[in-house]
Amino acid sequence: MLPLITPAILTNNLETFKERLQKVGKHFSSVQIDVMDGVFVDNKSFSQREELNDINSEAYFELHLMVKNPIAELATWKDVANVTSAIFHVESDDNPAQCIQIIRQYGWKVGIALNPETSIEKIKPYLLFVDEVVFMTVQPGHQGAEFVPEVLEKIKEFKKIEPGITCAVDGAINETTIKSVVEAGAEKLYIGSVLVMADDVEVEHEKLVQAIGETTI
Repeated sequence: MLPLITPAILTNNLETFKERLQKVGKHFSSVQIDVMDGVFVDNKSFSQREELNDINSEAYFELHLMVKNPIAELATWKDVANVTSAIFHVESDDNPAQCIQIIRQYGWKVGIALNPETSIEKIKPYLLFVDEVVFMTVQPGHQGAEFVPEVLEKIKEFKKIEPGITCAVDGAINETTIKSVVEAGAEKLYIGSVLVMADDVEVEHEKLVQAIGETTI
């Protein structure tokens, strides 16, 4: 079985988001929306929420909250119809258990993310309560950031201790890096610029699949 590939859209402009969603949404069942506050990372995303309900798209939304206070951010998304999951960072200021509880109250799946330098130990208390763990293979906040290969060993370690939790990876995944990420144990791949900036999304997706080769999960 091949890993699940989900496009990630990072932009500070709603119209740009709509354009990119139209581009990738017809090829994938879900897209990730990168949500940034300019504090947790030095970049900001678009601020509109209600307008998302007017977009005609069959793709579901998965939120990646790269924000200092995910609880306050979550409240701004609760009435957006197409959201099915939310990922928050263990490095954020809010209590992880509270973040998990609120996301569950909204009826969404829960993901917990950790930056390249963060130890697995920091997320262990919450693993029974989340659906996926997202390993950042870049410093978050900008598409096109440099891949951090040291994270691969952390992914391998995680798969040994928690084989039942979905292992996701986000950051600088392309034809060069994708095989090593899947070999390390990634079951879900959030892919940004390689897909959303592609001239032909289907062709680029096929290139990624071919780059994985015989490696399956």
